[in-house]
Amino acid sequence: MPRLGSTKGGGGPPGCCIRPSTIPYFYGRITREEAELFLQERGGGEGLFLLRESISPMGNYAISIVHSGKVHHYSIEKQVDGSYKIPEGKPFRGPVELIQHYQANMDGFVTHPRTPCNRLPSQAPVAFRGITYHQLEKQLQLEAKKIGADMERAMGTLRDTLIKRVALNLHQDMPWYHGKISRNEAEKRLEQDGHEQGKFIIRQRDDKDTYALTVSCGDLPRHYFIGHKEDGRYAIEDGPRFDCLMMLVDNYHNKSDEYMIHNLDRRDSVAARMPAGAVGGTPNGVGNRHSSRRLPPTPDDAASKSRRGLPPTPDQDGATGGTEDHPEVHLDITPNQLEDIYGSVRIEVVSKDLRPEQVILEDKLGHGNFGSVMKGICKLKGKDVPVAVKTLKNADLDSTVESELMKEANVMKGLDHQFIVRMIGICKGESLMLVMELAKLGPLNKYLPKHKEMPLWNVVELMWQVAQGMAYLESKGFVHRDLAARNILLCDEHFAKISDFGMSKPLSRENNYYVAQTAGKWPLKWYAPECIHYWKFDSKSDVWSYGVTLWEAVSYGAKPYYKMKGQEMVEFLERGDRLAKPISCSDDVYEVMTQCWQTNRDMRPTFKKLQKRMEEIYKSHKQDNI
Repeated sequence: MPRLGSTKGGGGPPGCCIRPSTIPYFYGRITREEAELFLQERGGGEGLFLLRESISPMGNYAISIVHSGKVHHYSIEKQVDGSYKIPEGKPFRGPVELIQHYQANMDGFVTHPRTPCNRLPSQAPVAFRGITYHQLEKQLQLEAKKIGADMERAMGTLRDTLIKRVALNLHQDMPWYHGKISRNEAEKRLEQDGHEQGKFIIRQRDDKDTYALTVSCGDLPRHYFIGHKEDGRYAIEDGPRFDCLMMLVDNYHNKSDEYMIHNLDRRDSVAARMPAGAVGGTPNGVGNRHSSRRLPPTPDDAASKSRRGLPPTPDQDGATGGTEDHPEVHLDITPNQLEDIYGSVRIEVVSKDLRPEQVILEDKLGHGNFGSVMKGICKLKGKDVPVAVKTLKNADLDSTVESELMKEANVMKGLDHQFIVRMIGICKGESLMLVMELAKLGPLNKYLPKHKEMPLWNVVELMWQVAQGMAYLESKGFVHRDLAARNILLCDEHFAKISDFGMSKPLSRENNYYVAQTAGKWPLKWYAPECIHYWKFDSKSDVWSYGVTLWEAVSYGAKPYYKMKGQEMVEFLERGDRLAKPISCSDDVYEVMTQCWQTNRDMRPTFKKLQKRMEEIYKSHKQDNI
């Protein structure tokens, strides 16, 4: 590492500083190798830089910067007085202020930090593997309230202390943590889920104070004891010690260790993969830690004698949500800024009703089954927050319709993922209103026909995000049942969100599928054969719908099975025919579609696997500028 020149003096006394998580070139706790990868992917120009938090120790940072085609790393160390400095450099209130100084003054840097390597709009800074800074700071706010600390101190002088308090229990919401189970049960779950190198489980041991790591090595499980040391920290045998299990898992994701035969695989834990954010993606939300149960087989051909009749085909070519035209909306605020605002307010308001005076309705975006969809402003914590509002006038309100709208609200209330439209709250006044995040560019199937100049890699990027959002739903035990391009909303051309949860259902814990009791106006052209014939839905039927949605996306908004009636389409599929490859589609993208359209649902990939494959295709296509 290049040495910096010695400089006496400083940048002022420690005090309130700019939070790194609010800066677009801050990536969170990523490794040196990941930082180098990001900088190389952005061209590796002279002075291109990013800020990251050190993996260990907690509270330190590093700046990674390109000079003469090579990436250099400078450690930014926190001092005892709360200031930050690089070795032998001046102290500054925070790492952002330090960078601002060196942008104007070399002071020993090999080059000026000229060009920030900003995160993509869809990319959140990583706090821990599986936790974004946004999610962590929500937890810090809650912890600060518990102890009566103000928010400024919670994000400033108390931050490191609060993180340690919060992080102690974060593992309980991670998909790799399976609670108190036996050694034999851990081995059984690994076996049932399928051994893959580095796939792992962490379980609580009987003494409630120690844990065990079970990891796949070849086709065999290996067990490691995680001790709770006298200093309150955790370690595997005599290895490095960590303040919490989250940091321990992070360590073995980021590097192999001499006494571990294999490092934890960056991809797999039982029940849910670790996030694609490990190398440049965005960490997912909480996973279902027991989703490795296998589904019962699809009814065999003999059962076809008992097939129910086809449900009626919707009037709007499969659009169950009505005609939400959702024209593009101009906002003087970036999607990243909106994401931060939604996250900071949602945690406090989602559990209670909004007051009518808080919601101001503006332009009409379209209409759905329940009524109108409006653009609006919601007054939250002294801010005017742009929102989308589903409205239903009381004059049109009957108990059935209200019940359906409230069911959708209850589904949305429990979902929190950046690639899913989140609910802000419910408002009961002259209208019943469901207040949600606003995606200003509208639905994908309306946007793409007007923007056919969008490169394929960009379309694949959006569909990778959809796969991440669906992997989250899969991990939470929900089936969407209406995944289609009309229900993918765009915050900008690089940021997509899954919407319309009116048909979503929680899956049975025993069977992991949902069987509809009555047929509605179903979007048959997006449905798998088992949905049409047996009214049976699970995540694998959503995978089929994803394949159709991907086809819509890479054909830039074309309608699937154009002009076919429902029965014609069913016969088309039963002959083994499938939608043809669109002209603009690459072979590897079409291969993903055909995998999604396997008649045998067990042959279809999971969303966890789709998420990984779509990331690979996106990176390959972007590199080749396809």
